[in-house]
Amino acid sequence: MSIFRHLISIVLAMLVTASVPAAGQACVESTAGTLSMQRGWIHLANDVGEVMPLEVLIADDAFERASGFQHICPEVIGRTLILFLYSREVRASFHMQNVHAPLDIAFFDSAGRVVGVRLMKTYTEDSRPLYGPGGPFRFALEAPAGFFAERGISTGGSRLILQ
Repeated sequence: MSIFRHLISIVLAMLVTASVPAAGQACVESTAGTLSMQRGWIHLANDVGEVMPLEVLIADDAFERASGFQHICPEVIGRTLILFLYSREVRASFHMQNVHAPLDIAFFDSAGRVVGVRLMKTYTEDSRPLYGPGGPFRFALEAPAGFFAERGISTGGSRLILQ
């Protein structure tokens, strides 16, 4: 890793850490990361072609993507979606450090096709996995656990409608 990338990583980690609650606090309604995310609307087509409009928070820079749902209360997670945007397809993984509720995550390629859907469980002392689609993606949508199955969203048959 280049010195520049290493310094960027350190600065981002410091910014995320500075925006979180003090030790001992269970969770918060928002963080500096979620407050900086813009709200927007997307459309998802499920496996049978039904199109659903969804309001999302948009994480489109490194700070917002690093923040995600960290330290957010489960009640807020239960009613919030975060769309992670990248300028090009990437190979990356997501973690559940400091996340207080299980999440679904769907990964989409540049054309909006679902290339992976995963259930991300909260971390335990013995289990701290990383989650990814196993290949490149351009968009990722985090939602409350069970969200995609309840709406018929799965790999290969569903898509994010790009406008």
